[in-house]
Formats: sequence, C-alpha cells, structure tokens
Amino acid sequence: MPDRHDPYDHNPASAEWTKSPFSGDDNGDCVIIARFDNGDVWVGDDKNPGRPHLAFDQAEWTAFIQAIEAHDPRFTA
Repeated sequence: MPDRHDPYDHNPASAEWTKSPFSGDDNGDCVIIARFDNGDVWVGDDKNPGRPHLAFDQAEWTAFIQAIEAHDPRFTA
C-alpha cells in the first residue's frame, strides 16, 4: 500500500487564506480556508490565525462537503 501524503505538508507561507462565503459579517467569527494545487485544504479561524489549523486531503475534504450537503446530523445545529 503506498504511503498516504500528509495534507499538513505544505509551506505555511504559501497558504493564501480566504474567508468562507458561508461566514457572516467581518466580526472575527469567520472560517478561513486555504486551498492547494493538489486539492488539499486547510481550515482556520480568522479571529485567532496563529492557532493550529485543520488539514484535509482532497478525498477527506470532498467527503466532508458531501456530508454537509446531505444534511448529515453530525454537521447540523
């Protein structure tokens, strides 16, 4: 079985963070994301950008988005 790549294995200086279009006003309570050419995605917190971020590879990110779109109860309030 081939080694799985590490979605954290990117240079943080190369991350271009953008605010999620689903975030609210610019009140510091926003989710920010950085996308990489290989499909990896980092998720961070704009009110505390120095806090560790979450990293997903392309398959994990796709599964996460599909679960949200399917109204998976784990992701609803």
